[in-house]
Amino acid sequence: MNSLLKMVTRIFLCSLAMSLVACGGSSDSGTTQQYLPAQPFMPGERLQLDAISSTYTGVSYPLKIYLPQNRTANKTYPVIYTLDAEWRFETIADSLDKNKMEVILVGVENYVDEGYQHRESYSQWPLAADYFAFISNELAPYIETQYPVNQADRTIMGHSNTGLFVGLVLLMDDPHQPFFRRHVSIDGSFWAHTELTSQMVDDRRLLNQTLKSRTILVGANGRVGNVVYVRKFDDWLERANFSQLDLTYLEYEQEHIPVVAHSVDEVLTTLYRE
Repeated sequence: MNSLLKMVTRIFLCSLAMSLVACGGSSDSGTTQQYLPAQPFMPGERLQLDAISSTYTGVSYPLKIYLPQNRTANKTYPVIYTLDAEWRFETIADSLDKNKMEVILVGVENYVDEGYQHRESYSQWPLAADYFAFISNELAPYIETQYPVNQADRTIMGHSNTGLFVGLVLLMDDPHQPFFRRHVSIDGSFWAHTELTSQMVDDRRLLNQTLKSRTILVGANGRVGNVVYVRKFDDWLERANFSQLDLTYLEYEQEHIPVVAHSVDEVLTTLYRE
């Protein structure tokens, strides 16, 4: 019981911290968004940015950015923060180009240690809370003071371990002013701590019945895939019956890795459908 109480308290504190960040940047607050472009950019440009260090996780993460075609002066754009960028960034950027989507894509590469243990550990509870704090308190402010981001339309996207992290972000975020309004989890590793994740869904429902998100879950039902556990997470969210949760479940006869490229076009068109 004590461990459960600590978990609920930490979720509440994470939500409170996120609300303080959101109040300063979201267009919902009624303030005028300001950014100072670091440099002009070419339509469709893809750049490798300097790595960013985190005080929350103690490491540095290399960054990439894709800037949309047909840029219009004084216009802000939706943004996708995609994790595992060293493997997924180009696939997503190619799809944005092909589908003529005016979206900024920020790619967060991994800190490379033996067996990518940092990636695995910080995708799971409780260290996922620190990784979320890095993204919302350090990474996003760095990006969004330099590029024309619509701070009311942020997406977080991940695959495998980071797909699990996306699911946890959905549950950790502030109920009233969420930092992310769209979430994409591709064949997430929801097997990592099933009982705890199920409890987090229930606790989030008790905290607030509203979950303001368009969420897409992708399952790979090939020989190697997490589809059974992705279905479980989808079932838990459906059972919770959150208001304002726009939940889409997509399943493909694909293996765990190829499902990303196979699904990305449908994921993005679903993500930004009217």
